[in-house]
Amino acid sequence: MKIQKSFKFIALILVAAFLSIQGIQAQSIEQVSPIKAKLMARNGSIMIDVREAAELAVLAYDVDGILNIPMTEIEARFNEIPKDKKVIIACRSGNRSKKAATFLANKGYTNIYTLEGGIKGWQAKNLEVIVDGKKTAKSCCSSSKKSSCGDTKAKSSCGEKAKKTGCSEHK
Repeated sequence: MKIQKSFKFIALILVAAFLSIQGIQAQSIEQVSPIKAKLMARNGSIMIDVREAAELAVLAYDVDGILNIPMTEIEARFNEIPKDKKVIIACRSGNRSKKAATFLANKGYTNIYTLEGGIKGWQAKNLEVIVDGKKTAKSCCSSSKKSSCGDTKAKSSCGEKAKKTGCSEHK
């Protein structure tokens, strides 16, 4: 009887330790802002969108080289993700990307980041998206030029809608 209780106690300790390690790994995964994620992607980082194909057909990130590995397939396809590059995991709001990043960290990935706010945060920063298969126009504030929104030259190159939704928010 004592031996059975000892084994149960040891098993509980091992489960608690395992869950604690997973929690530590999840906490060590850095979130990056949409602007930083876009710059990282331009500089060779890999961006992975873990949303389902039906979601992407309606609204997608406009990022060169972005990979779609849905959350439902991440366990089967994680070997497609290089371990030698920085990887930014993205989704709709940030919940699935955290789960996927934790999974990858547990598989030995060390350069994993999650996109803060998902595509909702991306849109809030007026970054380019693809809506129903069509690319959106850049607003002056999300262009790669280093002019500020208060800059007259930048504002003059924007359409009225971009001035209202993009530039005016960032003055």
